[in-house]
Amino acid sequence: MDNSRENAFFDIEMLRRRLVRPFLIDLGLTVGQGQPRILRELREHGTMNQKELAELCFMDVTTMSRTLDRMEKDGLLKRESNPASRRSWNVLLTDYGAQKADEVIKIFKWTDKVIYNGFSEDEIKTLTILTDKVQDNLWEAVKNEEQK
Repeated sequence: MDNSRENAFFDIEMLRRRLVRPFLIDLGLTVGQGQPRILRELREHGTMNQKELAELCFMDVTTMSRTLDRMEKDGLLKRESNPASRRSWNVLLTDYGAQKADEVIKIFKWTDKVIYNGFSEDEIKTLTILTDKVQDNLWEAVKNEEQK
């Protein structure tokens, strides 16, 4: 495999982050802690418990808890006791958090337009199929490593 393909996903992710970082900082978000993804997932899926949110955001529960502490302090979200389980919390956006989430979603949609610029619909479909396969391979490897 040539070097350009070896690092392609890493390079793409680093460029994507470099592109969106200033916009997220302008929103007052702490970049690198998953705050934008948390806001988007809560806005798109509504109230959920911390474990569900951590899974959607590809974060471990401990990291998620620390990030939620900060976001709660910043007024972006709140946690309420989960009536289904006394040992877990439901996480929901505040009105302020919902406004920030809407801005994050706009940034992510704009980023997608940048990424897919010049692609035909067929190319986008093909790329989606291929990246889904990559993601499936990675999930399988993560599951195997976690079982060791």
